[in-house]
Order: sequence, then structure tokens, then C-alpha cells
Amino acid sequence: MFWDPFEEFRRMQDEMNRLFYGTSKLLPAKQLSVRIPVTDVRETEKNVIATFELPGAEKKDIQLDVTENSVEVTVGKKHEAEKKTKTEYRYEASASQYYRKVSLPAPVIANKAEATYRDGVLRIEIPKKTAVTGGTKRIQIK
Repeated sequence: MFWDPFEEFRRMQDEMNRLFYGTSKLLPAKQLSVRIPVTDVRETEKNVIATFELPGAEKKDIQLDVTENSVEVTVGKKHEAEKKTKTEYRYEASASQYYRKVSLPAPVIANKAEATYRDGVLRIEIPKKTAVTGGTKRIQIK
């Protein structure tokens, strides 16, 4: 099992920055409402499986980044509505964002990750790296 204590410090720093300054490159910080999705990460014999609950998000708005030891999900959603009548003009705009970065319990092969999004739940399945055995291998000398 792999644990990087500095990754936890980076995660805490990112969360503090989001609280005070906002995080979005997509939307200005003043309009940003950051929500942290409910997340589950589990390890099987061959894979690491992460699920993120993203109600109301659309598949096209989800950005997913996987590294050897973390998964980062960002969803940027912007809504604009305009209403014009003879006596009234109304324009409403809102924006929200989901963001979560989680450390994985074991090193994974990031480029073999597979993700599906259905009924507001993002599921990522990533194969674990195989452990290097410490056995002895006889090498023939040429």
C-alpha cells in the first residue's frame, strides 16, 4: 500500500485555496460555488475503483485526470437565462463546480483507466501496477 504524506498536505493546501480564492480556470472566483462530491475509493486484487457522485452534471462538462497515485475530477457548469418582454428584461447567470482530488491506495497504470458516467455517478476503474518480485534471476554472461 502506497501513502504519500506530502500529497495530503498538497490536498489540504488546495482545499484552503479553494475556500479563500476559488479554483476555477473556467469561471471567475466571485461566481464560483465549489461542491465536493461524495466519493468512494476501493481496492480489489487487480484494480482500484473510484466513484464520484455528480448529480446534475453532464458528461461533456466532466474533466478527469488520473496519475499513478491520484484521481482528480473537475466539473464546471454555467447556466444563463435571458427573458425579454416589452416592459421587462431579465438576465440570470449562475455557475457551480464540483472538484475533488483523491489519493489512491496503490500505484496504478494511469493510461489504462476506464471511466463511465451514468445516472449522476462517475465510475473509474484503473488496473494496479504489478508488484516487482524481489526474487533472484540468473543472468547468462556473454
